Amino acid sequence: MRKTAVPVLLAFSVFGYAQVKKPADSTKTADIEEVVVTSLGIKKQARSLTYSSQQIGGDELTAVKTPNLLNSINGKVSNVQINRTNGVGSSVRVVMRGNKSVSNSQPLYVIDGIPIINDAGKAPEISQYSSMPDAGDVLSSINPDDIESINFLKGASASALYGSAGGNGAILITTKKGKVGRSSISYSSSFSVERAYSLPKLQHSYLSYDPSVSGDAPGASVQSWGAKGSSKDYLKDFLQNGTTWVNSLSFQSGNEKSTNYFSIGNTTNKGVVPLSYFDQYNVSFRNSSKFLDDKLTLDANFIGSLQNSINRQSPGVSFSPLTSLYWLPRGVDFDQYGPDNYSYIDKNRLLPAQNWWEVKPDGSFKGNPATQNPYWILNRDKVTVNNKNTYSAVALSYQINPWLTARVRGNYSWSISDSQRGISAYSDPALLANGTNGRLLRNTYENSSTYGDVLLVGSPKLSEDFSLDFTVGGSINTSRNKVTQIDNSYLVTPNLFSLNNLLWPGNRAPGDGYHYIYYNLKKQVQSVFASASVGYKNMLYVDMTFRNDWDSTLALTGRKGFDYESIGANAILSSVFKLPEVINFWKIRASYATVGLGLPPNISNAMLEYNKGYSFGVDAGTIVYPKSSFVTDPRYKDLFPKPELNKTFEAGTELRLLRNRLNFDFTYYDSNATNQLLETLISSNLGGIPTGSYYINAGKIQNTGFESSLSYKVFNTGKFDWTTTLNGSVNRNKIVELFPSSLNIPQDQLFSLTGGGNYTKMKLGGSFGDIYGIKYQRDAQGRILVDKDGIPLATTGSLGYLGNPNPKFILGFNNSFNIGKLGISFLVDGKFGGQVLSLTEKANDVYGVSKASADARDAGGVSIPNSVYAPGTPNAGQAYNGKTDAKAYYKAVGGIENNTGIDEAYMYSATTVRLRQASISYTFDVNSKYMKSATLSLVGTNLFFFYKKAPFDPEQVSGNTPGGVGVDSFGLPITRSIGLSLKANF
Repeated sequence: MRKTAVPVLLAFSVFGYAQVKKPADSTKTADIEEVVVTSLGIKKQARSLTYSSQQIGGDELTAVKTPNLLNSINGKVSNVQINRTNGVGSSVRVVMRGNKSVSNSQPLYVIDGIPIINDAGKAPEISQYSSMPDAGDVLSSINPDDIESINFLKGASASALYGSAGGNGAILITTKKGKVGRSSISYSSSFSVERAYSLPKLQHSYLSYDPSVSGDAPGASVQSWGAKGSSKDYLKDFLQNGTTWVNSLSFQSGNEKSTNYFSIGNTTNKGVVPLSYFDQYNVSFRNSSKFLDDKLTLDANFIGSLQNSINRQSPGVSFSPLTSLYWLPRGVDFDQYGPDNYSYIDKNRLLPAQNWWEVKPDGSFKGNPATQNPYWILNRDKVTVNNKNTYSAVALSYQINPWLTARVRGNYSWSISDSQRGISAYSDPALLANGTNGRLLRNTYENSSTYGDVLLVGSPKLSEDFSLDFTVGGSINTSRNKVTQIDNSYLVTPNLFSLNNLLWPGNRAPGDGYHYIYYNLKKQVQSVFASASVGYKNMLYVDMTFRNDWDSTLALTGRKGFDYESIGANAILSSVFKLPEVINFWKIRASYATVGLGLPPNISNAMLEYNKGYSFGVDAGTIVYPKSSFVTDPRYKDLFPKPELNKTFEAGTELRLLRNRLNFDFTYYDSNATNQLLETLISSNLGGIPTGSYYINAGKIQNTGFESSLSYKVFNTGKFDWTTTLNGSVNRNKIVELFPSSLNIPQDQLFSLTGGGNYTKMKLGGSFGDIYGIKYQRDAQGRILVDKDGIPLATTGSLGYLGNPNPKFILGFNNSFNIGKLGISFLVDGKFGGQVLSLTEKANDVYGVSKASADARDAGGVSIPNSVYAPGTPNAGQAYNGKTDAKAYYKAVGGIENNTGIDEAYMYSATTVRLRQASISYTFDVNSKYMKSATLSLVGTNLFFFYKKAPFDPEQVSGNTPGGVGVDSFGLPITRSIGLSLKANF
């Protein structure tokens, strides 16, 4: 598949068509002879590629803007799954061709040919007690207006030259630079209004009390299983219209010797939740200059950003203002606890105290878990996230002769994420961790990376029939991570959330209410690599790559490095054979690659007993030792730590028909990732290994599937153009192996994924991200067992398999129309298959606030299809055809705490079909002295769902972690965005 954004891959954007007299922002073209950028910034002809890739232009990212540029890609690239976390500025989770690793399945990000580390702060987990939000990542801070194109290298063959970091594929970002002989100014501005929708369905027809009962009053009960009555929907009044304003101003100029590009940008967002704000500033500069008779080229660029956010939402119950309204006992007047009355001055301590229905006179709370006044959370338990990101790079290229070039390149990237939450006195005591003056939570993640390489790139002419392109070089990549996590509930002065106001008692013990964790990680990878591409008569090509990495994470393991290779071939059948005129181009290709992956930084220190402390960190002056170690007994060398290995095969074809109007691309792939780093318990009956928890490299994760795209220029007259594109992909994931057969470990043992809480697991024969939980008890025929009162029974003991959240099929349907200077486009995308779990719905049911609980009461109870009385009941084995009391039923299946209720009752289809984007634009050719053209657009994102059964958006995840997918833990509802966009060229 070629690497340009040809119509095979994408529908043309509005601007690309509407601005017919303006050069396109992207590199889209139907010319198969074009030169495209591949790994390490090496340029190749698109027809020579032996692997799959897909490229989109910058105009596709900015036609309908989203604050995070990767969110703009959803549905536009086949077999790329993108999951969002909570709110503007948060990170996104990108997986290409399925999950491959328990450590990290996300791709490598590359800016202008040089890799960067897309670090993020501490990610929240699937837990009702999550206390901090997703802090965002480096990619979330890049201005989309600075992007020329993004190329997706989906397989190991395409990204093998990037080494272990490219084992999950690579995303190549090319930034804009000035154009020769042209000086111009561009200004773009977009303003959009967001509104939350697809909210949980709540009931307002039953109260939390019975007015006819003496002494029964609103708020006496934390649940709403009272008498029939009406109550106000305070949730809709609480949520507000959010707004996002994105402005960008760029300057570019250039001549034959030097080009310059400079831009500044700002994004300001007011969230749908009151008192939540996001502000970002961007700056970018790129210079390209030629020296020494144009033989020496200097390319330097800088990208920087500042992000500040207030009250970015956290998953879970503890700090969710929405949960407080979901569970508000019906009949309680929330208006008396509003934004001007959420607190009062306590006369005993002269401190603000919380005004809330759930607070008892002694300061304790009624519920478990308790809710707080939403405005108290947003004002007195406020969370801030401040991020700073910088990226700078320099590349020198010298043309030794017409066919040989030497390059020296390097970059330095630095980011710091500082998140802090202050929990005021008089908050829920469970959140204060026994503190009386407040509690301070702070996470600081400082990440830096330095990369440098030396390349020799050549294209000697062997003969008229044979061509050769080669690259040889070496690189060194060093990354550093400094992490500080503070949790202290010993404040000297109440509600003063600063580090110098904290006490650190000398006699610390586990769970005493504070910790101060600090650790510093460093990793270095030194590499040599080579690639060669041999072509015959521009119709047969063979690619080969070799790379060897010396990885510092393998220190003390008995090995220093590992190598991996790739080989690929293609044939241009339309050049080899004389084909019917209807076929303009036909290529077949195949490739195979192996890619290694080192260990996490510092972890191999645990190979030596006295080094274990250095593999983790320090907590308030006390060394924290890892709970797991490595097997070091020479008799079990097969369990010694080793690099992860990914072996991938892919094959595909590309067709262009009907004078290049109809284009088709298809790829089949099979990847097998082995030697996953797992933690497991090993019992003493194995032999000489002491009983304990160990890290072992084992397991095999297989991903098999296909990706395809079909594009057709229905009309291409110049006055009326219509291009339609269909992207589709299927991926099947399977855990082929888990723990080694040499270990005496039950084959049905579950392995918990990071960030998945108690829900997402791996099991032999299952799939990555499988959800496990409590199920219905069933008989041999699969019928649900109920007790004598018709209440369903829950399984006990081990958790049962509930489903897998990953889609079985992904489809994107993109259309764009050009009627003169009027452009219209829309994107529909669907994800089909998979199941997801809603903890929100499960809790709403047990509290009696869900619409389902009210409907059941109206119906006289809950019918349980395919159910029978359980053994031991008077009617054992007989079908149950009655109706179960609604309160009793939802008390049995609903729940809040882990291992309560029946999770199986809250599994939903993850299938969704939505109108992802739509826009209408018109271009005005001004052609005045100063302004050349202007384009005005009406745009919208996430406009509505054609189909959705889950009570939340399955695309949202709790955190950017391997196990954070598929479980709704009181997350932020999806928002619909509608706005105006203006782009002016001067």
